[in-house]
Amino acid sequence: MAGRSDEVRDWSETLQTRLMGRLSALWTRLEATKDPAEIAQIEKEARTCGVFARSAKAIATMVPEPNAKPPADEAANDDDEVSMHADIPDDPEEIQAALVARFARIADLVERKRRADQADGGSDGGAGAAGPAAPAQRDPG
Repeated sequence: MAGRSDEVRDWSETLQTRLMGRLSALWTRLEATKDPAEIAQIEKEARTCGVFARSAKAIATMVPEPNAKPPADEAANDDDEVSMHADIPDDPEEIQAALVARFARIADLVERKRRADQADGGSDGGAGAAGPAAPAQRDPG
């Protein structure tokens, strides 16, 4: 847990010592018995130790690294993030106008492509109307 606060590190070490002691005691009990009910109880207690260990690890990782920036500050200072969203307006009316303009441009491009395809191939159905091309035939010789 390098870099974590001393309090968390000390807490984790204390808990680890307690869990290790408990597991050692359970192991000793397991070696001393053949009773299926006792073995089942030992296994149940060992699983409980595992739950505590996983929970402790999750809790310990919640503590931020010392001198680390909060996530909000990192996103605000990240040039890639800022540049990716720089052209998105904040006003809902501006967003709607930008979307309408983009969709109009796409519709115009599709229409131009359809006209170009009709002029080139004489097809009425637009792009792709002629169907797939025939496979190339190989020369047997």
